[in-house]
Amino acid sequence: MATSKEHSLESIMRLSKSELLQGGKFKDFLNELVPIVCSSLSAYRTSFWLYRPEKDEFECIQSFDMETNNSSIDKAPDSTAFPSFYKKLKKELFIYVDSSDDSKDLEEFIVDQMLKNRLRSWAGIQVWNDSRLFGVLAVEWKANKDFVNLDQLVMVTAASMISQCYDALIRLKEDFLHRNEVNTLRVEEKEKEKLAKKLSDHAFYTSHSIRHPLSTILALIDLIKLNWESRETYEELLQQLKIETMNLDDAIRVMTAKIELD
Repeated sequence: MATSKEHSLESIMRLSKSELLQGGKFKDFLNELVPIVCSSLSAYRTSFWLYRPEKDEFECIQSFDMETNNSSIDKAPDSTAFPSFYKKLKKELFIYVDSSDDSKDLEEFIVDQMLKNRLRSWAGIQVWNDSRLFGVLAVEWKANKDFVNLDQLVMVTAASMISQCYDALIRLKEDFLHRNEVNTLRVEEKEKEKLAKKLSDHAFYTSHSIRHPLSTILALIDLIKLNWESRETYEELLQQLKIETMNLDDAIRVMTAKIELD
């Protein structure tokens, strides 16, 4: 029988078929994803912080409060107030902070951010896109959180979907610009149009059906490195890695068949 934790992961995985995700509707998809992550992890609040490299700071663009059951846009903690915490946030793939942690690097964040807001636990996972830090998915609890491997998998999967949705948005913009360029040049040859459509279809399929399991596989590899000494966690991560590898293999087979048919 599946546990409630496993059901939580399943609720996140179902979003892989979301039309908002596939359509690159980035903000709408965040509005759909963030509350589900919050509920799945029994959290007080979940937020997505977009990284602004030109300012070297994070900007909260989506947040969900479980107590009020409302989405909002809250401010991310001031980077100048917690320099050690932000340095750690930009350096490490995954961070878990407990209010009883006695780490000097986290002391200011725990006292001035967590305890002042009656938080007992905090977790964050980096979201990467196009080989750069894109943002952080942050989760907060008002009770001490027994953070287990399936909780990490929920956050890894959610982070992967955020990156995938942004990829879809960029590719749709590129496709729009390409189509405008084609119209401007008044390309009339039907064979060229047919070929362009085939290439666009193949690129769209590759982006949405192959990049997702690939992104998840890369994230799982990072988690395996973090949990190398825990045999139980290692085995669970390895099983999830096997499933994602099989998903990637299926996607490649379908893509190959589509190319052969064309």
